[in-house]
Amino acid sequence: MIISMAYPGRYMRFFYFALVGLLIFDFAFYPLAAHAQSRRTARQAEEKSERSSPRPFTTLVPEESEKEVTPPVEIKSIGKAAYDAVIRSGRYIVGPGDVFAVVVNRGEEIETFEVPVGASGSLLFPSVGPVSVAFLSLTEANQAIQTAIKKRFHQLDISIGLARLRTFPINVVGEVHMPGAVDVEGVEQASQLITKAGGLIDDFNRKGSSRNIQIMSLDENGQWHNTGRRIDLELWNRTGKAQYNPFLLDGEQIVVPVARSDSIYVTGAVKYPGSYEFAPGDRVADLIILGNGLRAHSPPKRAHLLRLSDDSDWTSIDIDLPRVLAGDPQANLTLQAGDKLYVIGETKRVYVEGEVKFPGPFPFKEGLRLKELLQQAELTPEASVVQASLIRKVNFEEQTIEDDPALNRLLGIPRSQRTDAEEALITLKTQQFSGRLPIDFVALMAGDERHNILLQDGDVVRIPRFVSSVRVTGAVVAPANIPYDAVLTVGGYIDLAGGFNTRAKRKDIIIIEGNTGNAIPATSESLVRPGDAIVVPTQAIVPGQGYRITREVIAMLGSVASLVFTIVLINREL
Repeated sequence: MIISMAYPGRYMRFFYFALVGLLIFDFAFYPLAAHAQSRRTARQAEEKSERSSPRPFTTLVPEESEKEVTPPVEIKSIGKAAYDAVIRSGRYIVGPGDVFAVVVNRGEEIETFEVPVGASGSLLFPSVGPVSVAFLSLTEANQAIQTAIKKRFHQLDISIGLARLRTFPINVVGEVHMPGAVDVEGVEQASQLITKAGGLIDDFNRKGSSRNIQIMSLDENGQWHNTGRRIDLELWNRTGKAQYNPFLLDGEQIVVPVARSDSIYVTGAVKYPGSYEFAPGDRVADLIILGNGLRAHSPPKRAHLLRLSDDSDWTSIDIDLPRVLAGDPQANLTLQAGDKLYVIGETKRVYVEGEVKFPGPFPFKEGLRLKELLQQAELTPEASVVQASLIRKVNFEEQTIEDDPALNRLLGIPRSQRTDAEEALITLKTQQFSGRLPIDFVALMAGDERHNILLQDGDVVRIPRFVSSVRVTGAVVAPANIPYDAVLTVGGYIDLAGGFNTRAKRKDIIIIEGNTGNAIPATSESLVRPGDAIVVPTQAIVPGQGYRITREVIAMLGSVASLVFTIVLINREL
């Protein structure tokens, strides 16, 4: 009995101890739990209040903006020239796909987020609403965004900038290999887009203009019109200025026309003399730039502008180069198609070309003679003094075919009625260089001082490689190039060419000298030099000449017969 009562008392004590422990835990931790619950309730109420109040630019984006969020755009780097010309100037045209960065300064904290331009062309700002910016310039878009935000929030310091650029199409049409639309990645120059379109056509029959490329844009009526901005790749290559190779904007297109046939010319003391495509508005300074500038050793101060007048005469206009280069509009004349600029260099030079050890320009000084120049240039073993020539600079207006009566007579004959010899003579004569002087270099090198002439500024000495043959053409059996033989005369070379044919004019043989291009009469005993050409003219046969002679003979015989018959009748009557 005592044992059975002992065990229940033991369990009761354990129960009492557990109850006392629960009471102690409840009294100790209940205030802490109540305080935590009150803080959680207050925070939830604050968040609910914030959601219902107009606190701007939270990081939460409304559901309607999520529908218009574009995929992430790869950031394209642009150079300083593109930044200055398009972004900094505010000329960039905003469109769907561009992304703006918004920075809100609250005083104690700065909040930054990005807003894309949706497909509808609007920016959707939290607590502000949509702001239409499509096809506005960057300056206009920034003003529209600032105005919309300031209407809602007056006290905030807000900065807005273009964060990422979109890709948009530009049409490149005309004389390019692959005309059509090309994608502009952010900001690109016209030359880059032309390259994407396959580059300019430069074939024998077709050539795209490199100086008169047009930029077109759509007007309010949807019609293309010229923006007045011209692409000039030649001047851009020379100067690197973006004004000649502009950046394209959305809504524009590039039109590459056929290259103009009229040109402008520059020669003299410029680095790249030659002819260049004419562009309306060109000035003297532009032509000098196209020639890659003046020679740096001693910049010239004078130039002559040659212009063809209405009566087909050349007129010369003096140009003051220092004033032109200083930007004086009165001196920097506007050019016309066909104008030719000759820049007079202060440093005078003569030139040696061909088979010499030291080809190129040589300083010119008064009293310099031809033989002295050849000694400075040093002839090579392959040099042909027989065929050497001296070319003297002539004015543009003098660069015409010389007044040769024989040549003029041949040119007056219809092509279908010319003989082979006459064609050869025309070819040889028209290939002569204007300004070539008749110098006998063989006699010069042998010591004949009559040919050791004084040189002039700009003279060019050409020493070709030795050609050991003589050309025989015209009324011979087998026209050919025959190896040179010092023993042979004109008759010997004609015999090697098969001799005269039946139509040869044997007394009118002509030798075309290889070094001067002069045509001189010759006989069968005349000597020739390597590079000379022997031309045997052909007797001209006029179509119908045989029939006309026969008819005249028959008519004459008929007249004689009639006269004889009349005389016989008279004698019988007597």
